Amino acid sequence: MSSELLSSSVRRNTKMYIAGVVLLGLAVVVIAIANKDSSSGEKTAKYETTNNRSVDLLDGKWNYLPGATERKDGVRITHTGLQIVQQDGSGGQLNSPVNLYGTHLKFVGDFVLDASISDLRGTASLQLYGNPPVVQDEFRVEPASVRLDFTSSKLNVSVWDGKATGNLADQQPVSTQSFTIGPANTIRLELIHKNGSLELSVNDRRLGVVSEHEAFSTGRMWFGADTLAPGNTWRLSKLQAEPLGKGVVRTVDTSESAAKTTRDANGLQTLAGRKRPGFLIGSAMALVPAVSDDKYARIAFGGNFGSMTIENALKFQFVHPRPDLYTFDEADALVDLARSHHMKVHGHALVFGEANPTWVQQLPVATAADKKDVQDVMTSHITKVVEHFEGRVSSWDVVNEPMADYDDTEDGEGSTLREHLWKKALGADYIALAFRTAHRADPSAKLYLNDYGLEADGDRWDALIALVTQLKRDRVPIDGVGFESHVYEAGDKIDPAVLRQHIRQLADLGLKARISEMDVYSDDGTDVQAEQYASVLAVCISEPSCVSFSTWGFDDDYNMWQDDDHSLQHGKDFLWTTGATPTPAVFKLQQLLRE
Repeated sequence: MSSELLSSSVRRNTKMYIAGVVLLGLAVVVIAIANKDSSSGEKTAKYETTNNRSVDLLDGKWNYLPGATERKDGVRITHTGLQIVQQDGSGGQLNSPVNLYGTHLKFVGDFVLDASISDLRGTASLQLYGNPPVVQDEFRVEPASVRLDFTSSKLNVSVWDGKATGNLADQQPVSTQSFTIGPANTIRLELIHKNGSLELSVNDRRLGVVSEHEAFSTGRMWFGADTLAPGNTWRLSKLQAEPLGKGVVRTVDTSESAAKTTRDANGLQTLAGRKRPGFLIGSAMALVPAVSDDKYARIAFGGNFGSMTIENALKFQFVHPRPDLYTFDEADALVDLARSHHMKVHGHALVFGEANPTWVQQLPVATAADKKDVQDVMTSHITKVVEHFEGRVSSWDVVNEPMADYDDTEDGEGSTLREHLWKKALGADYIALAFRTAHRADPSAKLYLNDYGLEADGDRWDALIALVTQLKRDRVPIDGVGFESHVYEAGDKIDPAVLRQHIRQLADLGLKARISEMDVYSDDGTDVQAEQYASVLAVCISEPSCVSFSTWGFDDDYNMWQDDDHSLQHGKDFLWTTGATPTPAVFKLQQLLRE
């Protein structure tokens, strides 16, 4: 998505996901546990858990946690350096890994958590969440959580209350405490969850209450693990939960529970498959809501979508945070989850002027040697990422938004190439080089150029057509063009006749088209919104060269952005609104697909 649009005051185009808090009534949870959660598909671990029985959380799954290595003696944690930078490359909010696609704890009542940290070198960070944090491309929203940062002799405890205020890219804990715990190679900690409070003991020394607010009112505890610097490492050698009194504890493996969803006969993809076999309805998706929100999962995997665009997990800063490290874990989880539901996966995005980690943003381009280094970074990144997902990701946005933002060109049309790192170092040739590199890495994958503003006539479209025409003449292996199709205000309205003409122009060049990131503002009413969604789908599905229709998110519970006053805002631009209620656009699309 474009930085020009992101800088607009309305901020409607930042479509990101925020985790919904799942409030579990005590009676409902008890019934669910008695029935082994048959309604949600959650499964117990290989042992049975009942009242007064402890559970060993390390007996579960941890292989999708970034920086983690499962071993017989526990889980080894190494430094990832994951951060979220601003679109201009500034900032660097800590994005500590969470065990999302694996094991977490579900409980009723009180319990004690026993953990041991061994082989500590540097700082060990263990963070406990009531719900997992929402990660966006410019910030992450911290939910209620408790973070424990250990050295061999000190402990810092930080507490977040889940009430995001101020600058979301720089959220601070509501309280911090420091303790001297004495030198120790192995640190034993005991956390007692009692009446909503957390009491902490370390190495048999009671430190007292570290959190008095109910951080875990969800009846869940998710686990994050990290270190603070390169070379830091530690081992989580014990992680057990034992109920207190009438409490109940059990483990949940989201990699198993998220794979079970009933398909709706009226789902958008189900209907599209009947109307035009092979045509895909898709959406951008994120791992946090997919594994923590049942209603989101029901929409995502219940027959509405046949294609998943990986929203953030494949952007440079999320998958390649340090020069010597790739963190494929979250993207692997999304790919595996999509494939378990027989969905195609679209990778977003290999080369982009934004969403790059600080070490990439700071690469020099002054000398010929500098430019060669930038080229090597780009090509090695493409090769490593595409080869890793060969045969599993069927299509890629190889070059995302190569055209300049409207405000960055004299004519206000955005009809020249964007002046980012890759363009400054390699000139316009970076585009052809990126496509050739991706094709070598996986010759079977379909390769796309993706941009916004291509649905309208004008200098921007003319420049884009000239660009892809030259790429075809030079035998560059480009398969198609993605039309982002964002509709943010009345002036953005897409004319179906112009869109159809542009799709056919690409077809004349031998190029496919896909609607890649559609969302539509609702300020003019949901009927107008529905008509805009339907008119674009009608064009795409009726043109043989238009292969898919994808939206940039689908659930308004996760349609969030930060306004100019730093307040967190909810948009109403997606197909399902708050509470997983279908908008008129859903019914309009269903009607179209039945015709």
